[in-house]
Amino acid sequence: ILFNLSSTPDIPQIIYLIVVVESIKIDRIYSDASQKLGIVRRSGHIVVDYKRCRALYLSLVRSLFENCSIIWRPTTSSMTNKLEGLQKRAIKWILSEEDLSYPPDVYTKKCKVVGILPLHLKFDLNDLVFFHKIFYNLIPVTLPSYLTIFQGTSKLRRCHLDNHSVVSSIQPRFSQPSNLDSNRSSRNPLSRSFFYRTHILWNNLPLNLRQLDSPSSFKSSLTKHLWESVCDQEQGSPDSITCSP
Repeated sequence: ILFNLSSTPDIPQIIYLIVVVESIKIDRIYSDASQKLGIVRRSGHIVVDYKRCRALYLSLVRSLFENCSIIWRPTTSSMTNKLEGLQKRAIKWILSEEDLSYPPDVYTKKCKVVGILPLHLKFDLNDLVFFHKIFYNLIPVTLPSYLTIFQGTSKLRRCHLDNHSVVSSIQPRFSQPSNLDSNRSSRNPLSRSFFYRTHILWNNLPLNLRQLDSPSSFKSSLTKHLWESVCDQEQGSPDSITCSP
């Protein structure tokens, strides 16, 4: 959703509307996914091979989270954690560890074991893959007028921008603190929109990754980069089972 902020009469009301609509959509997806996970767990009790359990989850449950996620993906930690909690239940089922507790660091390691990205990273992956296609004109979608490819040099001494960076001509206006979410950026419509949030993710990627013009090469390299971003602090982690994320 794009907003003309200069003509927006009441930002708090729009923010509230976004949160309500987003919450309804996510609640519906969560309900459907939870129901399907329950069916899979009950009817899949005879499946003892973790690879088949993984395939059942990815095809019947996880796929619900990936359908058009660039439009509806949660932009608050509470909504993201709600969906992440359901995937945590699924990972426990896949590994036959439903009686165990998964703290955040353990959950991340278990995701690595079965080769399933944590959901917040999967949402980032989907955003960036679509943005990559826009950047390289591979689809009939263009950047909005307030986003342009960086040209020239910056006056900032340690500017990280390059000719594969995207800059915004406008910045989000933040509302006063509210009870909707503790993150200031998440309370602004612009900062929660696909293009604005993803151009920041894009600029934070290594240059050699952004220079890949092949969609398949970019996606595979990006997936590897995301795994490295969550595993770079792990020391002496157990050998992971080889699975494609």
